[in-house]
Amino acid sequence: MTADPMRLVPHPVFLLSSVRSGSTLLRCILNSHPLIYAPHELHLRRLDAKTDGEYTKLAMATLGYSDEQLRFLLWDGVLSDLLRRSGKSVFVDKSPGNVFIHDDLRRCWPGARFIILRRHPADIVTSIVNAGDGRVEATATNLVLRYGVALDAVVDEVPGTPVVRYEDLTRDPAAVCRVLCRFLDVPFDEEMLNYGRYDHGPLIYGIGDWGEKIHSGKVCAPSSTAGHKATGDLASMCRRWGYAVDERSRATT
Repeated sequence: MTADPMRLVPHPVFLLSSVRSGSTLLRCILNSHPLIYAPHELHLRRLDAKTDGEYTKLAMATLGYSDEQLRFLLWDGVLSDLLRRSGKSVFVDKSPGNVFIHDDLRRCWPGARFIILRRHPADIVTSIVNAGDGRVEATATNLVLRYGVALDAVVDEVPGTPVVRYEDLTRDPAAVCRVLCRFLDVPFDEEMLNYGRYDHGPLIYGIGDWGEKIHSGKVCAPSSTAGHKATGDLASMCRRWGYAVDERSRATT
């Protein structure tokens, strides 16, 4: 893996998933490690740098800076400042929207690493609908399918990217964390599983999960409900990810 020597954070890690897949839980667990800093969602996708005004454009162009290069400098600077303030050494950003700019992330940080988090697609749809922000099943299904295509592209294009299942994370979090710690080249720390003991910033709508389970500070098993049956393209996504079409973890959050 070749890193850009000019980057302040040469090897950032991006936890990629659909919304409502358990990424806030995993980021809180990772953030509980003494060497890993995983803040709330940063939404780099909408963090931009633009030149405005004739002379500013001339000045930056004369120096050889494109708008994209300025954007990348801004991203790298933000990550570097946050990592410095945390006192840790490994940076993990878990914004779901990052999956739609994974090409940009790799251009910015050639040494970037990715972790893919999957959940049964039908359960993601259920969770989106039950989240209470007004999205109906058809809208939720289309959103999950978009995420699925983008996540699969990362798996295809970035060899060696680990793929984690939410169901495995909730069933045996220690086993999942051991695998991820090896990938991140840090020692496994049992305290990661006690994420409720640590400050993870605000757990509020817009920058991560905000539900009762995440506020509990515990790794909770999925709740038992009927769930949604997958059909059509959603069923194809289930099969592609190795889930049975009528298999559901029966989660509501």
